[in-house]
Amino acid sequence: HIKGYRYIRTAILECAADHSYLESITKQLYPHVAEIYKTTPERVERAIRHAIEMAWNRTHHKAISEFFGCSSINFGSRPTNSEFIALASDKLVMHMKRVTSGMNPVITVESFSNVCL
Repeated sequence: HIKGYRYIRTAILECAADHSYLESITKQLYPHVAEIYKTTPERVERAIRHAIEMAWNRTHHKAISEFFGCSSINFGSRPTNSEFIALASDKLVMHMKRVTSGMNPVITVESFSNVCL
């Protein structure tokens, strides 16, 4: 799942930089990430899905929901790759806008630690 983590990280950063990737994750984002890592879009999709499944199964669902600002009702089951990437990239964009404008960050060490434990 380490590859999946790398792919997710790259996908989130790419979507934060260019929101048009969110409109076509399968046809644009996965091939772009695959090109960066010299693999196939299918392997990128599968590794991301596996990493999200592992995190979902090992993490408190409430912590994930709180981190993303969604109620646990919204995440009755594991989020899809697209949902996860979209939520994470939006969270990153909001965080960067707040930090650059001198406001309190959206992402804190505590909120991130709760998701990762």
